Amino acid sequence: MESTTILKDAESVRLHAKAKELFANGDHIKALEIIEDMILVNKEENNIRFLHTEQGYMLTKLSEKAENLDVDFAFMLGAVGCFTEYEKLSLLCAHGFHTLAHHIGSVMYYKKCLKKAKQCLSVSNPNEDSGSSVNQMGLRRKTLMNETDKDMETLIKNAETAIAVSKIGKLKGLQEEDFEPEVLRSKSSSEPVKNEFKELRSFWLGLDVKVKRDFMKVSIAKLISFVKGVHHRPGRDALKQILDSAREDRKWTFWMCRTKCLKKFSSSEECKKHLEQEHAADFKPLKEEDRIKRIGKDWVRKISGGGWEPVDTDAAVEMIKNRLADVKAFSYKHGWSKEWPLAADEERSKLLKEIKNLLVIFCDLKILPCSVRNCMMTYPVRHLGKLEVPEQSLVDTHLVETPQSICFLECHELNQILDFLKCIKSERDDGIDVVCRAVDSILSSTRVKEKIDFDPQFSFLLLDRRLLKSNNAPFDDEGTINVFDPNVHFAKAPAQGDDIISWLTDYNSVDKTFPRPIREYNLDIWVAVLRAVQFTCRTLGTKYAKKVQVLDYFLSLTVVEHLCMSEDERRKNLQEDQWNSYASLLCDICEEIAPEYLLTTKLFVCAVQDVLEEALDLTFDFPDFEDCLNLIRERKSLSDDIVLKSISFLKTLTNTKVMLIESKILLVDNSRISLLNNLTRLSSFDNRIYILQLLKPFLLNEIVNMESKAKSDAAEADLLLEEEKKNSKPSQIQSKKKKNKSKKVLEHKPSSNLEPESTPPSLRKVEEDSMEPDDTLSSERGRLEISSNTVNQDEVMPREESQSDHLESALREVATRYNSALDMTLKALLKIQILKEDLMQPFQDHPEEHVPPALRNFFTAFVSDVINNEGVYSWLLRDLLASLEEVISMSSDAAECGLGYIEFVDIFKVIRMECKMLCDIKTGGCGIKNFIHHILTKCPPIFTIVLEWEKSETEKEIYETTKALDWEIDISRLYEGLEPKTNYRLVSMVGCGEEEEHICIAYEKNCCVNLRRDALAGEDVGNWKSVVRFCGERKIRPEILFYEVVRAMA
Repeated sequence: MESTTILKDAESVRLHAKAKELFANGDHIKALEIIEDMILVNKEENNIRFLHTEQGYMLTKLSEKAENLDVDFAFMLGAVGCFTEYEKLSLLCAHGFHTLAHHIGSVMYYKKCLKKAKQCLSVSNPNEDSGSSVNQMGLRRKTLMNETDKDMETLIKNAETAIAVSKIGKLKGLQEEDFEPEVLRSKSSSEPVKNEFKELRSFWLGLDVKVKRDFMKVSIAKLISFVKGVHHRPGRDALKQILDSAREDRKWTFWMCRTKCLKKFSSSEECKKHLEQEHAADFKPLKEEDRIKRIGKDWVRKISGGGWEPVDTDAAVEMIKNRLADVKAFSYKHGWSKEWPLAADEERSKLLKEIKNLLVIFCDLKILPCSVRNCMMTYPVRHLGKLEVPEQSLVDTHLVETPQSICFLECHELNQILDFLKCIKSERDDGIDVVCRAVDSILSSTRVKEKIDFDPQFSFLLLDRRLLKSNNAPFDDEGTINVFDPNVHFAKAPAQGDDIISWLTDYNSVDKTFPRPIREYNLDIWVAVLRAVQFTCRTLGTKYAKKVQVLDYFLSLTVVEHLCMSEDERRKNLQEDQWNSYASLLCDICEEIAPEYLLTTKLFVCAVQDVLEEALDLTFDFPDFEDCLNLIRERKSLSDDIVLKSISFLKTLTNTKVMLIESKILLVDNSRISLLNNLTRLSSFDNRIYILQLLKPFLLNEIVNMESKAKSDAAEADLLLEEEKKNSKPSQIQSKKKKNKSKKVLEHKPSSNLEPESTPPSLRKVEEDSMEPDDTLSSERGRLEISSNTVNQDEVMPREESQSDHLESALREVATRYNSALDMTLKALLKIQILKEDLMQPFQDHPEEHVPPALRNFFTAFVSDVINNEGVYSWLLRDLLASLEEVISMSSDAAECGLGYIEFVDIFKVIRMECKMLCDIKTGGCGIKNFIHHILTKCPPIFTIVLEWEKSETEKEIYETTKALDWEIDISRLYEGLEPKTNYRLVSMVGCGEEEEHICIAYEKNCCVNLRRDALAGEDVGNWKSVVRFCGERKIRPEILFYEVVRAMA
């Protein structure tokens, strides 16, 4: 349909053409915005219907393009909401309903599809004679109509088949078909790789805790200056507006209507009310008293809180009649009294439990209308009335106020209630849950986790403290702004790990278009959900209209009944032969109805027809009035008793239908509320989305500048050292180098900037180290030999300028791994209590001048427990790294040990075997193969096992190897010369992960914990079995295991 045939003014035609062009070129947001604005301002009915059709077409196309099935459904539901605005669009509605039904396997939508398809066929095939205009129309139009008819017939067949299948079993929708869920992330939206930004991560880890905490305080003046340098006027204005809004509202979040009105709200309830009142997101009947009401919380508590045990009715009635004062004094809790006599009636008990279960379900779903409760409460009133209990007594004993009165009923009455409750529909397969999932998936990309607060002067932004430790915080949808003293706020904030670097470099969380108009955020899905809400409201309108129709039918039945009662009054003054039968009287009245009054009296005629035919259902229309009169005339001789019985049945049926309609209305209203809540969520906007787009680049720039300055300072220090070495004696060079290097690291230099010239070689053997009481580490050669080679270097030479960038990068990575290994090894040593006690003794064989100052400081802090103070360990570690000029190589010349997956105790058995080994000529041996004996004369306080790996092991291989170890070992089975049961228990372990990142697992308070970097506290892992599983799942290769002698054996 051309716009020029519908839209009359030139501006509307131009805007419509522009919207179509934008949509064709891929800018569907702007196209929908134009159409939505036109709908809001156009008042002419034909224009609005045409625009709704165009919008429905756009949403249909978006549905076809959507990669996410939930979003696909949401767009299609919005399109159907547009098409149902116009009654003549039955063809599009039929296809839309069929798509929705096929999507989720919905019988409801198949029925709607069937209705619309038949409606479409009836329009295209009117009952006209051969000379009609249809037969005289052009060939092209007739061909088109034939194609439409075939299309509708196919839809009808599919819908009828699906409805028939649903009666046998549940229908299967697209989302329930057996296929692998598609990964819906774009290629550019992959998670930040941990290996990226290694240097930046290492730099951050090496920073002092105070520096990290200060980094979380962002100067607003500096941020504004940065924004001015990288953004044009709109970006600067956006920042100013955001900061002004934050100061005034003390909240980052607000709500904005996405229509042309663009009204802003401070709460979701305000926004919801606006959508209901201004954008047809609610349906209200003309009279407020006609609105269906759910039962209140008081009755919900009564229903769910009662025992629902059958009452001994005879005994209870006797108490009411003879001891009314006592019954009045019964105590009730949540509407139930334990003082009523109970009956041991299993059948009644079962029925009551079923009734309760259904009522509780309806209460939870909020679909139990007051009319259903009122109807149920009439049963005990009637039943006890038959037992001659006055109604006032029921009021006095509070039985009319509690569902416990239902427990007085007999089985046949309980069955009537239960049968009715089973007719109430508790589910509606309308796919609203799918729309909710679609909204969740869309909002997930814009939800914010990080809290951002201010200092009292609003001169600093205070970042979320949790970023210093982890970026795995829950979402903060409230967006409340707090004011804190920065010094107090960050005083005890733990600074662990490098998750903040991942957060800063996660560009996927930053919108590339800045500043983007707020209205454009989620406008497409917002429009779709709005149309879905409005469609649901029209469904509510239809249900309310149906209820009114049934109530009008009930009034007609009441008139019929009144006429019969009037005839009874007339008969009192007449002979019996002058009486009119009820059927004859009703027939005569129908004969007198004039055609011009038929419209207002149609329901009365329908009611008479149903009464005389003893109909089992209600009739609201008839195709031909004369045919209807003939049916009535044929039943003119019907007896009065049958007429009265039929009237009573139809009135009961009418009341039942009204209650069922009311419960359906509440069910539909639940869908409306759910959709409206999601529409309100889509209307929200978090200013942190904008502020983070500015903060992240700014902070990343800040930390890069800090790293560059540290590198520059380090290079300058190296140059100064080089100059000093040229002009000084070797001994002076050594002393000054240590001094300068230590000083520089304390100021800026992170551990990642240390670049040792040699790296630990690949380890492929099993080693065991033991510590004698008189020695720091003692070793002996054997099949599993204890040895460590220390590569001594007088000085670490600076790199030549000709070295390649690749070599520089490799050296920096080696430094990072070495730092990690040393850090975790030191943490493991700190867990050995015997080592601490040994260090408390004075250095007899090791004069202080032989111990590097940094190492002496480290162990002094360990012995005095000062190391546990916040920040001390990190400072000592950096000082130690800066002073070290010797790179410890963790290699070994131990023999290969190909034991495979053998239990740990069996490994000891193999080692104890008297194996032969060549006496090495290279070390002065004789070259003859000799037996090996493993002998220890003293029990070492510490026993160390070093494992070497190929670095290519699978998760299973790591798991099985770790499983072969144990947390307690007996080394008397390994070495001769020791007492039996010389047991050692694991105190700590150093392992290496996939990225060469080392960890330390220590045994603390009957539990193994994983110690983190930059902290001496850790996370619980569990027992040894948990450690084995932990290593396998995370591919952690145990490298060094420290065992401490059991005190009883020391």
